[in-house]
Amino acid sequence: MADIWRIDARDYPREVRLFVRVRDQAGTPITHLAPPYAAESEWRRRWPHLSEQLGLSTIPVDSFTVREFNQWDTLSYAIALLMDYSGSMTSVMPALHAATEALIRLKHPTDALALLSFSERTEELAPLTHDAGVLRDLFRRERYRGLGVYTAIYDALLRAIELLRRAEMPARALILFSDGDDNASTASALQVYEAATAADVRIFTVGFGYTQDSLLAALASYTGGRYYPLSHPEELEAVLAEIYRSLRNFYLVSYRPPLYAGIHRVELRLALAGDTASAYGEYDTAPITPFDTVGKQFERIILFDFDKATLRPEAIPIIEELAELLRRYPRIRLEVQGHTDNIGTPEYNQRLSEARAQAVVEALVERGIDRRRLRPRGFGMTMPIAPNDTEENRQKNRRTVFKIIAK
Repeated sequence: MADIWRIDARDYPREVRLFVRVRDQAGTPITHLAPPYAAESEWRRRWPHLSEQLGLSTIPVDSFTVREFNQWDTLSYAIALLMDYSGSMTSVMPALHAATEALIRLKHPTDALALLSFSERTEELAPLTHDAGVLRDLFRRERYRGLGVYTAIYDALLRAIELLRRAEMPARALILFSDGDDNASTASALQVYEAATAADVRIFTVGFGYTQDSLLAALASYTGGRYYPLSHPEELEAVLAEIYRSLRNFYLVSYRPPLYAGIHRVELRLALAGDTASAYGEYDTAPITPFDTVGKQFERIILFDFDKATLRPEAIPIIEELAELLRRYPRIRLEVQGHTDNIGTPEYNQRLSEARAQAVVEALVERGIDRRRLRPRGFGMTMPIAPNDTEENRQKNRRTVFKIIAK
């Protein structure tokens, strides 16, 4: 059995990384299928195919590398387990405490683990340490500290991310156990996403109860982690063990992806023992994320010829991507902003910029987007992004861009 456990697309478009697990029917990892534990000729025969589906098109990826990581490698992680201690989670405390102690027992000596709880405030039950004995003793003494009524999940995530950021270790992972509900934070989901990205922290979210699935799934997906929804609290111990073991046993598939602003659906094939296994995953490179707020201007620029408001052929793929994006986020409304260079009078350029914005709006309406979700607006030559001193720079200014005005 092969599966793409998670995808890290934070370095897109330079590189995408797939974290792939290969196991037998008993769940035991299968090793020695890629360098440095397999010869070059052997691994290329075992990993014959990688492709991405972009909209209706399937694009083969001809060049990729595979690197194996397992228990013989010296990976060192800084890991924080962040546990929801708000009123809605008190019934699962026994299962949560048992799963935490099991995770402590499982910890590799080279890894450091911190334990934190949160309700309306965040408590450090055990600092980041390599010593499993210290972790166990502190947790048994402090395991009920931090119980409360309300939930400040974003504030707690920022504190855990900062703790991991200060750790001088090559890899950082944050495991969050929560129902995802927030009613007491001063921070926002966008701040958490930006902090995790800046600190290179992967967030793994485990949801239980009446969960805010979209939030927990987005935090995991956009930071290179994974989301686990639970049906029963007794599943928690197995899930924490799976997260931890999968951090240390995987095949890393790296490649330069095809360019596409939207959902990339990945297929990877593995040939083993006369059989072929396929693994699937997806990641999103759309210019809007679930964390973006009203007022964000995003970089999907459509350029125009001099003195023209006609869409070029190269603008059509961008229009198609924007239409797909607006269908995925039906509550979002966009302002389409038109701009010009400085050749001509201000009055003429104002009308030209409005025509450019309107041309983009009409193209989106033709693709099924409700006109009421789009507001064309012209700025003439008042907002250049480059000096109007060369033809190359003037071309940069003949453009339309987009801003979120409702969400």
